[in-house]
Amino acid sequence: MNCVFCEIANKETTSPRIFFEDEKVLAMLSAYQATKGHTLIVWKDHVNNVSDISEDDFIHFSRIFRKVELALLRTLNLDKSVVLKNEGIISHFHFHIYPLSKYTPWNTIRSMFDKTVWYYESVKGEEKELVHILSEILY
Repeated sequence: MNCVFCEIANKETTSPRIFFEDEKVLAMLSAYQATKGHTLIVWKDHVNNVSDISEDDFIHFSRIFRKVELALLRTLNLDKSVVLKNEGIISHFHFHIYPLSKYTPWNTIRSMFDKTVWYYESVKGEEKELVHILSEILY
């Protein structure tokens, strides 16, 4: 099985975008930023759905998710996020957090999901600093 999230979780490959990791969950900036701070919260074991993990594990995942979302919003001085549970290209249980302003128009949000707009090019230089700041907050 070729799964990039399993490779990262098993330390077969590294990612400079990881800013939080414990024994079950990792959080990292997306390689393809749809918004500044677009983050993936990834369950480290290879499962497809939330129903594939225990209730206690989901509570753990949810606690990490909440901490990460709060750190993102505070760091980026934003007040809203859009969350997507994805099993699209990578069939491995993970959530996306898209930090936004509450004034972000629906058309902009829709274009993110349609993948017609990417923020990536304008944040490449900021990525390392954001990873550092978030790591300090979350550890």
